[in-house]
Amino acid sequence: MLKENIAGSFLTLKLKERSKDAAVEPVKFMGHGICDNISKSVNLPTATSSSLTLHSKVMSLIDDLTFLPEDIRGVGIQISKLVPKSRTVQSPSKEKKTVDLPVCQLFSSKVPAFLGYTEYSDIKQVLQSWCQTDEPLQVDVEKVDEYFLGLIRFGDICALQDLLTFLRKELNGKGVLEWNAVFNELLGKVQRHIHGLLNGNLDIKSL
Repeated sequence: MLKENIAGSFLTLKLKERSKDAAVEPVKFMGHGICDNISKSVNLPTATSSSLTLHSKVMSLIDDLTFLPEDIRGVGIQISKLVPKSRTVQSPSKEKKTVDLPVCQLFSSKVPAFLGYTEYSDIKQVLQSWCQTDEPLQVDVEKVDEYFLGLIRFGDICALQDLLTFLRKELNGKGVLEWNAVFNELLGKVQRHIHGLLNGNLDIKSL
């Protein structure tokens, strides 16, 4: 898409999942065996060629599906409703923040946990309780840093941005310089990792 200078506004995720009655190991070497085909699509607000944006949308589609990662035999990502970039509404600065993501980054064998929790709704409650304490203890800050950087390695950029936005909202009302410094340092670490891995940045402002 970058080479052809085009963008798309319709994203389709296609998966091949091992059928329930199929052998765990395919008969044919490097084959996928008998599979069920899964397809899920979404209309994008605007046409884009940003891999950071497309990766986030793909992860959202994956979150809506239920499957075992080891049962996935094939992955396809299709972008359609293509238009020349000159007809898109994205700014040139955002279009530069792109990267070609390897499909293997969409899955990980280990979901990152925060204090034993893996569900994002539970993690938000823990973060909310943390923000209500008098001061940020260093041991807690290190655990939060470790979890958010783990989300980057896991590849769930959509959840990463959602949780950071939630944390910023919770701390914004405190107006305490010490808490602001903790958030800004965390955001800086995340942005550096995102830039190094994906050559882009999250659209989140510091406090």
